[in-house]
Amino acid sequence: MLNTWLKRLLIGTTLLAASLAHADIREGVEYKKMTKPQAVAVAGKSEVIEFFWYGCPHCFTVAPYVEDWASKLPSNVNFRRVHVAWPGRSDMEGHAKIFIALQAMGLEGKQQLAVMTAVQKDRIELRKEDVLFDWIKKQGIDAEKFKAQYNSFSSSANMNKLAQMTRDYQVDGVPMFIINGKYVTSPAMVGKEDGTITQVINELLAKDKPAAAKKK
Repeated sequence: MLNTWLKRLLIGTTLLAASLAHADIREGVEYKKMTKPQAVAVAGKSEVIEFFWYGCPHCFTVAPYVEDWASKLPSNVNFRRVHVAWPGRSDMEGHAKIFIALQAMGLEGKQQLAVMTAVQKDRIELRKEDVLFDWIKKQGIDAEKFKAQYNSFSSSANMNKLAQMTRDYQVDGVPMFIINGKYVTSPAMVGKEDGTITQVINELLAKDKPAAAKKK
């Protein structure tokens, strides 16, 4: 009898979890519309932007779920990350410069978890250049190329671009996810720092597919 009861309980729990996973998301609860919609970077493709900060513990918590989700995306979804840059936050500038340099080398995605782990778990102060360059070398990255990008004239221009995007998308907290330049969601809105956020993103992608994406 006990085994039968346990089986029924497990089945009921599984069905409940499944129903919650596919429950309709609610505007104003799990997501909201942007007051100033933005154009997507690649016409005809769906788009997801993650605004984050290497020093944000919430970004670090959801990072493995986002990494797993991103690895399975279809070709008609363009996913990109943007390091947040709020005015007056000098503590973010050093981290943003790391992102800019890695992005210039095409390594920002590959090194996302490594940088976050170094900053938040290993407590390595990557905003100190001597510490940063030593760490970069240990990651097997060409340190000289990284230094060149880190100290380049274009780095300042790209920092301004990050600040502009932070303003344009009205980012008031991280991590924040923008879907198709129209919808905003975040773990804070969803109420969980787990894979639930990617479920909400997927539902928003399904809700709003560009015409070209629908044909695929």
